[in-house]
This record gives sequence, C-alpha cells and structure tokens, in this order.
Amino acid sequence: MADTPPKILQAPTSPLWYHVTVCAVLGLALALVGAFVLTGKDTLAAEGVSTVFRAARAPLLQYRAEKGAWPADFDFAQVPESLQPYGFAAATAAPLGKCGVAGAWRFTAAGKGKPALVFVPGEAGGSTTRILAAVDAQLDDGQVAAGKFRSDGQSGVLTLRDE
Repeated sequence: MADTPPKILQAPTSPLWYHVTVCAVLGLALALVGAFVLTGKDTLAAEGVSTVFRAARAPLLQYRAEKGAWPADFDFAQVPESLQPYGFAAATAAPLGKCGVAGAWRFTAAGKGKPALVFVPGEAGGSTTRILAAVDAQLDDGQVAAGKFRSDGQSGVLTLRDE
C-alpha cells in the first residue's frame, strides 16, 4: 500500500487532447449562447420600437391624404387636437406602453426637408446602437446611414413619404 503513489501523481486515464477538446467545445457553446441571448434581447427591444413607428405612421399618412399637408411638429406625449379624429393617440398608446426602450418620441414636419418620426432613446450606448440597427433591419434596408430609416446611434429617424 505504501508503494502506490497518490492519485494526483498517477498518469491520467484519458489523453490530453480529449480534455482540450471538451474545454474548447464547452467554451464555444457558452460563447454562442451568450451571443444569442444578447442579440435576442436587442431584437425584442427593436420590435417594440418598430411597432411604435408603424402605429404612428398610418394616422399621419391618413391626415396628410385628407388635409393635403402634414400636421405641425409635436411630441407624442402631447398629441394635437387636429390628430384626434385620425385615432393617433389610440393607435400609439398600446405600442408605446409595450415598448421596452425608454425615450422621447416626436413628429417633425420638416426634419431635413422631409416629415419624419423621431425616436431619441433615454440612454445612449452600444445597446442602443444595436437596437436602432435592428429597427432599421425591420423597417428598412438594414443600413443605418441610408434609406427611409436612419440612425446615428443617438436617435432613429423614420422619414415619411406620400404614398
């Protein structure tokens, strides 16, 4: 009994490549799960923002079609009386309540020469940039610097056109 060395000093029963492979596969799986959780969270948040843009767009286009002009600039928190017959407040109330990204919403009739819906997130940073990029992919062409939805990382702007 005294001739057997302690277990820690004995030769391993499996080869080294096996342990390296198991650690590499587990590390890769953990990294993929982390990436999917991160992108999934941003995609869900972007869906809420996209829903608000879609809900606000229809009453504004209807207003433009009937009146021949865009409404004056306004904040979504204080919708003008002229938009009440078009159901703007009712159309945007539920999506705004479900939107998981805090921020300020407004309509501007002459944003860079064109009417636009503007969303300014409450917090700026990497997550906001990823969320706005995901919103662009859902509403437009996926390029934040071009198309009808543009973002600079600090705000998202959906340009409205007569249709």
